[in-house]
Amino acid sequence: MAFVRYKKIGKNEYAYEVSQKWDKENKKAVQTQKYLGVVVDREEKIYAMPRKDKQKVRAEKEILDYGDSYLMNELVKDTPAVNVMSNVFKERYDTLQSLIFHRIANGSAFVYANNWYEGNYAKILFPNAKLSSQDISNFLKYLGREDVQRRFFREYLSKVCKEKSGIIIDSTGLPNEIDFPLCEWGYHNGGIEKETRLILAVDKETKRPLYFRYVAGNINDVSTLKNTIEELKKFSVNTAFSILDSAYCSEENICELFGKNISFLTRLPSGRKLYKSLIAENSGKIELKENSVVYGERGLFVKKLQIDLYGHKAWAYIVCDPERRGREISKRLVKRDKEDEFDFSSCGMMILISDLEFNANEVVPLYYTRQSAERLFGIAKDDLGILPVRTHSEDTFRGFLFLVFLSLIFYMDIRVRFNEPIESVLSLMRNLKCKVFEDGIIISELSARQKDFLKIIVPNLHGI
Repeated sequence: MAFVRYKKIGKNEYAYEVSQKWDKENKKAVQTQKYLGVVVDREEKIYAMPRKDKQKVRAEKEILDYGDSYLMNELVKDTPAVNVMSNVFKERYDTLQSLIFHRIANGSAFVYANNWYEGNYAKILFPNAKLSSQDISNFLKYLGREDVQRRFFREYLSKVCKEKSGIIIDSTGLPNEIDFPLCEWGYHNGGIEKETRLILAVDKETKRPLYFRYVAGNINDVSTLKNTIEELKKFSVNTAFSILDSAYCSEENICELFGKNISFLTRLPSGRKLYKSLIAENSGKIELKENSVVYGERGLFVKKLQIDLYGHKAWAYIVCDPERRGREISKRLVKRDKEDEFDFSSCGMMILISDLEFNANEVVPLYYTRQSAERLFGIAKDDLGILPVRTHSEDTFRGFLFLVFLSLIFYMDIRVRFNEPIESVLSLMRNLKCKVFEDGIIISELSARQKDFLKIIVPNLHGI
């Protein structure tokens, strides 16, 4: 029969295995004692034996959130972006990675970043991070430097872009009250507010964020396309095909694309003369059997026409969504206030234009790949905390946008590995803790749900 006896001596608690046996010679029960070591975890019966070199037994230092940062690091450590970042940012790499992990896993203001870092495994992964408020402010100014961003994009784009890349270009407004030239009154989506316009270029195939730039809120989208493509060319991105939001559809932009031999697909705004004439000329010719196509679980009509587009040969695709058409006709009937408002020809209609000829059943799915840019804007706003903008200078504003862009790259690299929302995965993994000792780390056991989520191996022990 054996049991464990504990003795408290000074700050440490020691464990001994006590056995009892019968002494035949003296005819009585006697106890023998075996030293097990310093108590590490009494409940789990974990003890630390003295090392052979007689060094002092090392006690537990702290318990940290482990699973979220370990998971993120394992999923992104071999990606092109990490390789480029380690090369470009060098001694500032730990600070950058800590801020990115904090933004993805926590999303709170920078003022809380150091508190998160001190209680998280990130402090072991990135021990040289500097996350005081002043350090972060200085780091954002550094990230805002033009030479720093150019160096990153030169290396990053050379690794992720193919010889001829298809890109999606879209923009969104970032309302703010910063007193600097990039914040101006702008009119977008039916509203007027003081903002900066963020422009994003996305890879058509991988949906990976490629590049970003920003302009004052009072600059129209149609005037930014040329410079966006020119800046990409400076980084040797051969833009072979662009999918553009309708806001970029102008005669100047279309002619620029033709002149540079860049193929494109965009939506023709309904206010244009060409839109109205195409709808009028094809009234009654669209909703026909030969024009029917299936898009997902929806049935559409797509009529393809060759057109003259600002002096260039092009193709127009008149798309009719029957369900949307019915809703719009009904709404117009209810709200009409004049007897002559019975022209329903444009209800449920969309016209796509391109210099390329596509099959009728592939043009709509291709155009809607541009929603990947909209989703990235949504992630930046809802998950990565790009709004509200809390910086107070142009330097830190530029650095903040760059940091969010880098976080967006990592977010997408992680997201493709799971069917669940990233927030749910990281919240669950944050509950996986580790105990830190001077000479190593012990990771707690995974729950059943954590095992189901993970596609990677979590070790039982780490060295430091």
